[in-house]
Amino acid sequence: MSIIVHTMQFNLSETVESNLELRNYCEQDYPRYRTAYNSCFAEMRKALGLSPVECCADSNVLINKSESIFILEIDNMLAGSVAIYGNEIDDLFVVKDFQRKGYGKGLLCFAAARLQRSGAAPILLHVADWNQGAMKLYLENGFDIIKTETV
Repeated sequence: MSIIVHTMQFNLSETVESNLELRNYCEQDYPRYRTAYNSCFAEMRKALGLSPVECCADSNVLINKSESIFILEIDNMLAGSVAIYGNEIDDLFVVKDFQRKGYGKGLLCFAAARLQRSGAAPILLHVADWNQGAMKLYLENGFDIIKTETV
């Protein structure tokens, strides 16, 4: 099975602001993070024929990346997360109960603002063409498709 993947680049010149308060991932987050990650990505992975459908990295891998993974909590519940690796935004997700409330845009702005402050450039992300909701979010918030490939 082939998957169409877009590389997107942030192309706005103005400074991005974010008022979300996120914290770094910690070891105690693993059960909640794994459940949330899989619930957010399983439908897409299944539709694309990817295996395994549940694919969250193990706790040791995630703890080694904890400085790059940011957690959004609302009322002590994991509401979403975003990871930043070098100049790339990755693994952005919002838990179903918190979707359609602006948190996806907030996580995206958090990551872009952090990357801008660090001087990382260009700011990139990758998205499967199947994920039209994410594509729309990224396009509406300063990202342009710079490359499309079938993998």
